[in-house]
Amino acid sequence: MTRFSDMVSPVVEVEQLGKKFRRGEYFDTLRDLIPGTLRRLRRPDVGRNDGWFWALRDVSFCVNAGEVLGIVGANGAGKSTLLKILARILRPSTGRVIVRGRLRALIEIAAGFHPDLTGRENIYLNAAILGMKMSDVRKRFDDIVEFAGIGPFLDTPVKRYSSGMFARLGFAVAAHLEPDILVVDEVLAVGDAAFQAKCLGKMRDVAGEGRTVIFVSHNMRAVQQLCHRALLLEQGRIVKEGPPAEVVEAYLTRALTHGASGECTVSMDPAAPIVISRIRVLSENGNITTLFPRSQRVVFEIEGTVNQGGRRYIVALDIRTMDGLLLFRTHSFEQPESYRILNREGPFVLRCSVPAEFLSAGRYEVGIVVAERGVCEFEHRDRVLTFDVFQDRPLRGSDVMTSVGLVTPQCDWERVR
Repeated sequence: MTRFSDMVSPVVEVEQLGKKFRRGEYFDTLRDLIPGTLRRLRRPDVGRNDGWFWALRDVSFCVNAGEVLGIVGANGAGKSTLLKILARILRPSTGRVIVRGRLRALIEIAAGFHPDLTGRENIYLNAAILGMKMSDVRKRFDDIVEFAGIGPFLDTPVKRYSSGMFARLGFAVAAHLEPDILVVDEVLAVGDAAFQAKCLGKMRDVAGEGRTVIFVSHNMRAVQQLCHRALLLEQGRIVKEGPPAEVVEAYLTRALTHGASGECTVSMDPAAPIVISRIRVLSENGNITTLFPRSQRVVFEIEGTVNQGGRRYIVALDIRTMDGLLLFRTHSFEQPESYRILNREGPFVLRCSVPAEFLSAGRYEVGIVVAERGVCEFEHRDRVLTFDVFQDRPLRGSDVMTSVGLVTPQCDWERVR
């Protein structure tokens, strides 16, 4: 079996890459300079936070043909900046990038699309950008349309597409036009579970054909399943490189200590119709804790204020495993009492209790969503708290039989004959 290290030349080489940005307003054209100067004259305090900061610093790595490289890290770690440099959207401040072959990047949902052109026209436009022959595009056209699932809307201007349709078409074009290097950011998160699974399968096929995939995601399970190697970015630097399982473990250890105190303050726009200010995780007797036996319930306390009453607000909690798998979502609209509480203006405190007995022993993370039913989301955060569940009662049977699975409900068994 050929190893990646046996390849002659990497298809991507990154050497001591750095990228810095300027805080505050920075004017590099006359068109921006004139209105920006007028704003500063009216409000001298605007733009005072000038200064340079490094989004990436001394980043070096190589990617070989046929390899799937995962890049993980917290928000603001520099992942998207790195991908934009690889895609030649941004210029590096220091270092260099060598790309051998055609690279196709799916970084933003609408990237590479002209909004006034139809889906059909945009497929041909993207192929032309990649330098493909028209005959080659025609051979793959039907596969692209089938994968994207936009057949009835193929001749509709893409500016009328939903974000999910954008993502499906963008990925289908990027994967089927056979670039040598496919770069995919977290843009796939806008799709449903079936579409994400379809995309992961296609990326496996692309790598199996000898092409290269660079994959950025917060879904740790997908990174471990898909990637041959992974990088962990933290504050613009690579702090860990190696097998995906080891890198994911390092990421979870570093990044998910936030919220370990059992209490989190949420910063939202105070003028929003509904504002969440604090979330706590409590024991059954009301004490703040992050450690729960399976025989008790996990209680979440949410404080906030309704600024505009008479609307159908919803507060939801997402419970995920530490590798990002969503176990379930529970929301306040399940209970009529909660709806009436969130219907009135003024401060409120909600409590939601979750039975720990159906959770396997381990650590879990909590996300929050604040929305108005059928209208919009005001806030959506994936990680605000973490808590641990431990086995406090003797297990019957072997450990192998009782520790398998994501959930462990107490099920009733009986002999009926």
